[in-house]
Amino acid sequence: MKGYVIYLPSYPNSVSMASRAIETGNKHGWDLDLYEGVNGMKQGLTDFNLKVFQHKKAQRLLARPGTQGCFLSQYLLWQKCHTTNKPICIFEHDVVFKKPMGEYEECDVYKFEGFKKAKPIPPGNWYEGARAYRITPEGAKKILDWVHANGAMPADWMLCDGIVDMRFDKYSKVTYKTNVSFTKDLS
Repeated sequence: MKGYVIYLPSYPNSVSMASRAIETGNKHGWDLDLYEGVNGMKQGLTDFNLKVFQHKKAQRLLARPGTQGCFLSQYLLWQKCHTTNKPICIFEHDVVFKKPMGEYEECDVYKFEGFKKAKPIPPGNWYEGARAYRITPEGAKKILDWVHANGAMPADWMLCDGIVDMRFDKYSKVTYKTNVSFTKDLS
């Protein structure tokens, strides 16, 4: 199954982290390609005719160019998953692969990393991070339909149990390592 490592080629930190991700993934047999993400300093939700979900914290977070770029990068991959009708894996540039993909449970979204439950949002429970997960075309369609009906939320909020059927990989196949946040510190 194809996996995409989202990165921003104009940021050397992103390029080096994405290179590390590809290298560690290849070492463990993952089928990965680099995917040029959306730079939120250059494009935003309005460029894609998307609105923000009417929730005070979602609006505050999506005012950040980096959070918009993160969302839009994943949004475009959700579209790709839905239109190609093939499950894909989505990874952010700061992931580190520790084991082969191996087995996974069939569900809309299977998270390889990011299991810390956060404060619930109106659509349901969400878990910190959208750095590493497998998504099915059905799951992608559920998220896209929700965005088009209700508006955008930060990418990890979109992976909530009120929108998709989600399961968690507890075998430490993927982790992350970074000292910079592109959702908070993009400039």
